[in-house]
Amino acid sequence: MRRWAAALAGALVLALSGCSDLPGGVDGDLTNGWSGPPAARQFRPAAAQCHPNLVERGTLEEYAPVACGGPHLAETAVIADLPDLPAAARAGRAFRECSERVTPFLGGDWRTGWLVLQPVLPSPEAWRGGARWYRCDLAEASPVDGELVRRTSSLKGSLKGTGKVRMSCANPKIAGERVTEMRPVACATRHTAEFAGIFVSKRASAAGLTPAELEKGCHKVIATFAGLPADSSVRHRVGWLGFPPDDASWQLGDHAIRCFLWLNGEPMTGSYKKAGTRKLKIHYVYR
Repeated sequence: MRRWAAALAGALVLALSGCSDLPGGVDGDLTNGWSGPPAARQFRPAAAQCHPNLVERGTLEEYAPVACGGPHLAETAVIADLPDLPAAARAGRAFRECSERVTPFLGGDWRTGWLVLQPVLPSPEAWRGGARWYRCDLAEASPVDGELVRRTSSLKGSLKGTGKVRMSCANPKIAGERVTEMRPVACATRHTAEFAGIFVSKRASAAGLTPAELEKGCHKVIATFAGLPADSSVRHRVGWLGFPPDDASWQLGDHAIRCFLWLNGEPMTGSYKKAGTRKLKIHYVYR
């Protein structure tokens, strides 16, 4: 680039030295009347865009949004900015902010839906260049196998009412102490589990969760949901299923355990919200 600039300068000197008469309107002053080059602009993605894949980093070269009415895996709900943070703190900060910011878009807490929340950050090179944006991308996850669902519509407002993305009633498949799949069904039909709510653990890792902590947390959530006394009698009235996030989500900052009311396989019909002690009688005995 420097050699190219020098060659141009030499050409201008030669041209001017061989021509003493200037055309009208030309003053020969090369230093005035020239506007500077436009300021460089950082790439910034747009909200309300859908994408073929769920990613962690966003670059101009790979930015190829698609119509939300066509097949896609991810949707950008929010675009916002971060302060100048160390690399290790960016994803966690973006995740916490996204957790709050996507609520108006969805019509509810994203943790109460069959959803994955992924903060998308600029590449390290773009960050060094001044990019400070982050995207809040959402994807639907299948409750049957946990795989991402390829959608053909927007998630906007999907947690309002009784849409299929919202956690509600389901028929779980249980093998030993593990739930291997959840099959959502309408609460008006026969089912064996109903989503009651979430509680947030203070553990540093998902591996640190204990069965006692899960039981205590879910019993409290279920008692509030079902209108039961939050005392030691809860465990004699209901069972529970608790679903912690995976390790990757936990490290990002999702420490919410999703709790389902479960009657140890007994079928239910209709919602058990505010069912009370008349409907949920003491009938489990622990020795």
